[in-house]
Amino acid sequence: MSRQRGIALIQVLLIAGIIGLLMMQLGLTAREQVSRAKRLDDRATLELAALSRESALVYTLLTEPWVGNPDSANPYAAAWNFSGQPFTVDEITFTLQDESGRLRVPLYGSAEFVQVLAGLGVDPDRARRLGAQLMDLQGVKRGLGSLGQDAGAGSPEPGRGYPLQDLAELKLLPDMSEDLYLRLRPLLTLFPTPGFNPMTAPSELLRAKLSDSQLRGLNDARGAGEVDMLGLMKITGVQPDEMTVFSPGPALEVSFRIERGESRLERHSTIIVRPYQSVPVAVWQRSGTEDQGST
Repeated sequence: MSRQRGIALIQVLLIAGIIGLLMMQLGLTAREQVSRAKRLDDRATLELAALSRESALVYTLLTEPWVGNPDSANPYAAAWNFSGQPFTVDEITFTLQDESGRLRVPLYGSAEFVQVLAGLGVDPDRARRLGAQLMDLQGVKRGLGSLGQDAGAGSPEPGRGYPLQDLAELKLLPDMSEDLYLRLRPLLTLFPTPGFNPMTAPSELLRAKLSDSQLRGLNDARGAGEVDMLGLMKITGVQPDEMTVFSPGPALEVSFRIERGESRLERHSTIIVRPYQSVPVAVWQRSGTEDQGST
């Protein structure tokens, strides 16, 4: 009799243990499902907020003058700039970079590219190698150089190049490092810009063209909004040509970052804004990332 009672007790304990394990598993599964549902809700909310905020910004670009106006009732026009400096609206960080303020990746001749590398502190020999490698990557056939000139330093021949399709292709250059690429990328563009805008150019790009004193003077004048053709010539001593522009557009890189809970959404778009044309807004390039981990 005592043995039967002992066996019955063991069976009861086993059944209770099994039920406890099942309940624990159900609890863990429910917690995981709730967490997954929360992440999906966060992601959907982020997508909706991103679409809403981006539409509001584009509408502002279509309807407001492209100048800083702190007194504007529109929060975007009151905070924005077009030189890549972050600004915040509704707890979302935006940046607007005028593509005309960047250096177009050269297809024929790497002199400006090498000059920018030198401004970033790259060793002159390495800078020249990178310039030659960029021409080779784009399939530019080189002509014969002068007597005594380094191999590969001849003038590029027109009509032979294949432009880069993505700035990430710069990583293919043998002498390009990840650190240098990250510093160089914000200074370059693949968009066929109509000219160069010193008003919206990053300081790192201007440093390759100006002395320290000229750069300080230009930055001060830009901050006060007092740069025009005559002012630029007085500061730099260089006569602006027909390729120098003083207003942003029509292409802008629009970037923003938005977070909710453990989710984060980033989007980078190059858009073309022409309010008075039949297609006022066009997306030239777009990329985005989503992070479902902790930020």
